[in-house]
Amino acid sequence: MQFLSYSFIILWTLTFAVYYLLPKKKQWYVLLLSSLVFYMIGLGGIPIALFLTAFSAYGCGLYLKKSLEAQEAALTGCTDKERKKSTKAAFAKKRKRMQILFFLLNLGLLVFYKYTVLAVPVLEETMGWQADFLKKVVMPLGISFYTLTAMGYVIDTGREQCGAETSFPRLLLFLSYFPAITQGPFNRYTKLKQQFETEHIFSYERMLYGVQRFVWGAFKKLVIADRIGIFVDQVFGSDVSAVPGSIYACAVVFYMLQLYADFSGYIDMAMGVSETFDIALPENFRRPYFAGSVAEFWRRWHITLGAWFKDYVMFSFTMSGMGRKIGKYCKKKWNGMGRHVVPIIGTMLVWFFTGAWHGRTAAYMLWGLYYGVIMSISLLLESHYPVWKQKLHIGKGKGYALFGMVRTWAIVFAADVLIRSESLSQAAGIFRAFFTGFQFRALLSKAVTSYGLSKYEFMLLFLTLLIWLAVSVLEERGWDVRRYLAARPAPVRWACYYGIVLLLLITGIYGGNYDTAAFMYQSF
Repeated sequence: MQFLSYSFIILWTLTFAVYYLLPKKKQWYVLLLSSLVFYMIGLGGIPIALFLTAFSAYGCGLYLKKSLEAQEAALTGCTDKERKKSTKAAFAKKRKRMQILFFLLNLGLLVFYKYTVLAVPVLEETMGWQADFLKKVVMPLGISFYTLTAMGYVIDTGREQCGAETSFPRLLLFLSYFPAITQGPFNRYTKLKQQFETEHIFSYERMLYGVQRFVWGAFKKLVIADRIGIFVDQVFGSDVSAVPGSIYACAVVFYMLQLYADFSGYIDMAMGVSETFDIALPENFRRPYFAGSVAEFWRRWHITLGAWFKDYVMFSFTMSGMGRKIGKYCKKKWNGMGRHVVPIIGTMLVWFFTGAWHGRTAAYMLWGLYYGVIMSISLLLESHYPVWKQKLHIGKGKGYALFGMVRTWAIVFAADVLIRSESLSQAAGIFRAFFTGFQFRALLSKAVTSYGLSKYEFMLLFLTLLIWLAVSVLEERGWDVRRYLAARPAPVRWACYYGIVLLLLITGIYGGNYDTAAFMYQSF
């Protein structure tokens, strides 16, 4: 089941109706039931992997809770500092073992489902084993998202940043909440738990805002992302030698916009659905293509994933015994430069796991390495930037801001060539075409319209991109577009609403062999 399907609209409507008819204590049961129905229809069966993750997280959380309680009881009345220290260390060691066991189980499931397809050819070639049953393994919906969410819950419980959930159904709801399970955003247990336990009263304004955001997300997906996808797919599906570099450059820029429109469109729909239930999900995008640096870009793109890796990978490493030892040694060995070593190692770890999480190919590994190196260089040079800016008299004004945006686009552009190309050899051919066969005139010729989009389709695409850009500029300047429209006179307000809906219905990509329900980030 996908957001852009009749079955989902029916499920959403029924859930909404029943949700507000029930008392406070029963509302979350409706969300749990709908989440399981959504997932099982989408999966086409019983979500065994999801239940395994939920049961293991539940059991691990209870163990950590009891261990902390036993530790507190053992320390009650104890005045010996050494005994306190050794007692804490003994309990901490047991908790760490349980957490490691949980991580191995769930990461094992994730690796099995996500990388089984890659293992099959190796097994057949090296061992002569026909692993036909492995070829039939289908990756469960949203496994990357709910696995990391469960890991975050267990880590927070171990750090005593949240209490262990004693109700398995409630924890299952947290992991399977249907607006967010397939593509996020990532949720923190404490924030979502509080909302599940709060009474929610129907609000016409909140329902309207939620539907508005859902429609806006569908507009970005169906009208912009899916239309761009037709052109991009045909360009990258062509023979490298037959496509001018200028066409490839256009296709890569379009792919950047497609990925953003597709993923942020999904997030808008997810947040819109959740808003109708009075459940607030964390924002996942903040107009990343207005960023003036790569670091800022990734603080604006997939915000919740970045926060997850920062809190649970980088922080865990830098605060670990190993991280502290490395930091102490490097500071002693290289003085001021040594303080950068641990943050750089943490950064490279984050981007290694980010690359592995996004894709199963060498291209994604290189993509992660690429950003890790850029971020590391930025860390090393960070202290020098103010001095250079002062000497060169730059760093202020619209001109420098525009330069920063163009530079960021260029860096992201190069990275997206890697992940969109169908092979590393195609990526190399594309980069070569940029320098040896650009042919700028090809962009002004009829050749552009030979890749799936007619002249009319291009005009329509640019019109809708302008609408999206206008809204984004207003939001970047601090406007709350939805509330601004809500304050306009009814004729103006509803003209805008109906205009977007009609544009969506008339110009969206529907029918034929094109799968409008497929979201790009669902494969990550």
